[in-house]
Amino acid sequence: MFKILVLEDDRELNKTVCSFLNQNGYEAVGSLTADDAYERMYETVCDLIISDIMMPETDGFEFAKTVREMNKDIPMLFMTARDDFASKQRGFRIGIRQCLRLRGDNAHRVFLSNSSYISVEKAQIMC
Repeated sequence: MFKILVLEDDRELNKTVCSFLNQNGYEAVGSLTADDAYERMYETVCDLIISDIMMPETDGFEFAKTVREMNKDIPMLFMTARDDFASKQRGFRIGIRQCLRLRGDNAHRVFLSNSSYISVEKAQIMC
C-alpha cells in the first residue's frame, strides 16, 4: 500500500487529511511536529511526504531540508496557506515539487470525507 506521512501542526486538519487519504486507498499517518515525523520516517518507509510550512519550532523548510539530506528521492509536497512566490521558490530549491495552497479558516473542509477530489474553491495547486 502507498504510504503517506502527513506533517501538519493543526490537529484537526492533520486528522482530516489522514482520514481522507485513508478512505481513498492510501495508508496515511499523521505527525504534529517535525521531531515526530523524523521518528515515523525511521520506523517505516514512506512513499510521499505532505508537510505544512508554517509550524512552531521546526518549519516546513527546515524539515524538508533535513529530509533531503537523508533521502533525495522521496517525493514531497507542501500544504500551506502561504501564497507568496518567494516561499514557493524556496521550497522548489529544497526539492518540493508541488504546493497545495489552502485558503480560509475552514481549510480542513478541503478534504471532503465522502469525495475523491479536493475542492478547488478552498485549495489550488501552485506550479
